[in-house]
Amino acid sequence: MGLSTRLVVGGAVAGTALVYYVRRQRACTGDGYLRIVRSLPGNALRWADQTKSRAALALTEGKSAARERDAEFTQRLLASGAPPGA
Repeated sequence: MGLSTRLVVGGAVAGTALVYYVRRQRACTGDGYLRIVRSLPGNALRWADQTKSRAALALTEGKSAARERDAEFTQRLLASGAPPGA
C-alpha cells in the first residue's frame, strides 16, 4: 500500500470518527455542530489529562497492591519455616 493510499484511508477513518463524535455529542447535548467542533480540541486535552492522571493512579495502586502481596507471601514463607532465600 503506497503512501497516498495510506493518507486517503487515514483521512477517511479520521473523518468518519469526527462525524460519529459530532453526531453523538449533538444527540447527547443538543449543541450545534460548529460549537461541538470548536470545543473538540479542549475536550481532547481534558480527556488526555484525565487519562494520564487515571493511569498514574492505577500504577500507584497496582504497585502498592503488589508490595502488599509480596509482604504477605514473605510472611507465609517465613511462617512455614522456609529459608529466607527460597
